[in-house]
Amino acid sequence: MTFDALITPSLLLDKARFFNNIAAMAARAKALGVRLRPHMKTCKSVAVGRHVLGGDWDAIAVSTLVEARAFFEAGVRDIRYTAPFAAEKLAAIAPMIQDGLHFEVLLDNAVSAARLGEAAAALNADVAVMIELDIDGYRGGCRPDGEGFQALLRTLDASPHLSLQGLYSYGGKTYGLPDRTEREALIEKHRRVLSQTAETLRKAGRTIGTVGLGGSPPLQTAQTLEGLTEACAGVFVFEDLAQAGVGVTRLDDIAVTVLASVVQHAPDSGRVYIDAGSLALAQDRSTAKQAHDQGYGLVCDAETCEPLGDGDLIVAAVSQEHGQIRRRDGGPAPAELLPVGARVRVMPNHVCMTANPYEGYHVVEKGAVTAWWPRANGWSV
Repeated sequence: MTFDALITPSLLLDKARFFNNIAAMAARAKALGVRLRPHMKTCKSVAVGRHVLGGDWDAIAVSTLVEARAFFEAGVRDIRYTAPFAAEKLAAIAPMIQDGLHFEVLLDNAVSAARLGEAAAALNADVAVMIELDIDGYRGGCRPDGEGFQALLRTLDASPHLSLQGLYSYGGKTYGLPDRTEREALIEKHRRVLSQTAETLRKAGRTIGTVGLGGSPPLQTAQTLEGLTEACAGVFVFEDLAQAGVGVTRLDDIAVTVLASVVQHAPDSGRVYIDAGSLALAQDRSTAKQAHDQGYGLVCDAETCEPLGDGDLIVAAVSQEHGQIRRRDGGPAPAELLPVGARVRVMPNHVCMTANPYEGYHVVEKGAVTAWWPRANGWSV
């Protein structure tokens, strides 16, 4: 099938780039001596996951119940839920647990642990717990030297259906550090605190099976992950402009793009519009503070995926279903490159967000669409 047969906007997945990204990250994990637990929140697709996991159809991470169910039904038996987990959701997971699922959640406080313990007891469902540590103040987690950490441990000890699996931290702050030296220093801080906390708990007689660090930039940047057993990453499978902007990937590695059509010109104002707006591209502006502000996405040739013009054509503004193409400096887009009816591909700022509204991926090989890989979208099961 050719691109002309697709209704725009459509989500395209370049298979060659995708495979290269998988191979590169697998090699990084092996070199650093950690197990790679792929996070499926980016792809939300069993078809994609089969290639990411290869023959090791085993441990993954997810962020929704829909993802968990889709992969469990496909045969995965070790699933970690990394988003904040409301105890009420356990009712949807309990039948899978009783049918052989090893299910892990992240917890950082005793109150949530107590609620989950009560739900687990009522459902007769065993849940493994990764304690999330707050190491860089970015998002969730508890401090390992605080009373909250000790209270959480006591709550886990008192909950017969909850068991301590290990420790985890998310290196989310690394996504905003283009300076490699700063990024390496922060990753080293995560490694040091995680490994030291694990060793302290082991000396106290506790079994710590997994010590994991989350995020793609940490695995792509780390000099060493000694003392850790696992890296959990997801965006690496597709990559995006935000990742390229901090220097952990290249534009040529970005595997997912949005195919759009030029639908309107406004010659007096120099405006060129495509049929992909805020719903098709997402409103994520994660490149806005980087050296190159990519607006709502970088505009590329439909066939080659090479950036158009001087590489400075971006989607500068969006409404719900329309995007306006301009030069990065605010100048008008060259209308001769973008006639009405032309097709373009838009590289996303944050691929996890951009892919979200689409039902699946049109898989591209050598300029032709060769497959359709569906996504497991939504929240309710």
